[in-house]
Amino acid sequence: MLTAYRLGEKGLEEVAIGTPVDLPPETAWVDLRQPTVDEDRIAELFLGASIPSREETEEIEFSSRFYAEDGAVFMTASLLTGIDMGKATLAPFTVVVAGDRVATVRYDDLRAVRQFVGRATKPGSGCTTTPAIFLGLIEAIVDRTADVLERISKDVDKINQDVFTKQQDISRQNVQSGRRLEALIGTIGVQGDLAAKARESLNSLERLVQYAGLALPLINAKGSSRSRLKLAARDIKSLEDHVDFLSNKITFLLDATLGLINVQQNEVIRILTVATTMFFPPTLLGTAWGMNFRWMPELSWPLGYPFAIALMLVSAAVPYLYFKRRGWL
Repeated sequence: MLTAYRLGEKGLEEVAIGTPVDLPPETAWVDLRQPTVDEDRIAELFLGASIPSREETEEIEFSSRFYAEDGAVFMTASLLTGIDMGKATLAPFTVVVAGDRVATVRYDDLRAVRQFVGRATKPGSGCTTTPAIFLGLIEAIVDRTADVLERISKDVDKINQDVFTKQQDISRQNVQSGRRLEALIGTIGVQGDLAAKARESLNSLERLVQYAGLALPLINAKGSSRSRLKLAARDIKSLEDHVDFLSNKITFLLDATLGLINVQQNEVIRILTVATTMFFPPTLLGTAWGMNFRWMPELSWPLGYPFAIALMLVSAAVPYLYFKRRGWL
């Protein structure tokens, strides 16, 4: 899908494209989403440079993601997508700047791009220059990433309450609590994976901003564009610090959850050990009197059976009282 925009007096304006596709000369930005071969060719004529394929944008080498060719600057970042659907992935997002023309190539419906278009097409948006388009896209991506981190932070706070606040009566709800903690491990893992992807996305976005500051003359020139780029870089750095904090907290919650599960398992083993110890003396007595010897003094006692039962109960009660006194029960 190819969408073209031009710079109007009040902001970004979508350009009507005829059939066959013919971009008007006033076109300033071309947005390609899952482009076809023909759309790639149209964008290449618009930029005067080749559009990288999806395989090329997914490479991790710095030289494959950031380079200048045929008078155009190519920059690729990995952005989070699919979060609202519960399938968070990293998708390549390429920005190409050739003079006063911009093209973006993406293979997913990135929410940040939609938010930018919604703001930039409104009067008073200030999106009236090519640097404003580029900087607006970067700022929209940073804002979207910040929203994702806020969502992770809320989910982590909820997990923290589930792990610690609901452990007040762990001894009475041992089985139910253990199953709940085991289920929480999966939730913690999801948040940890999302935080890791957010960190990777921020790293790639930080490299893009740094490269843009060096490779784009219009951005690197003194003025508001340079200040906005520096502000975006500081915002990215602060988000990286925040995601590091969230990652450490998620790791702590995972360790704490595993520790509580171990405590519950040790509680079960302790109870079984105490029960085994309590019933060992009665079992020993019963085994002794159950031997098939012909001459046993207790066999001729009228009260032999009640005496054996009472002795077994006493032998079981003594370990119980001892464990109770020591606080092991």
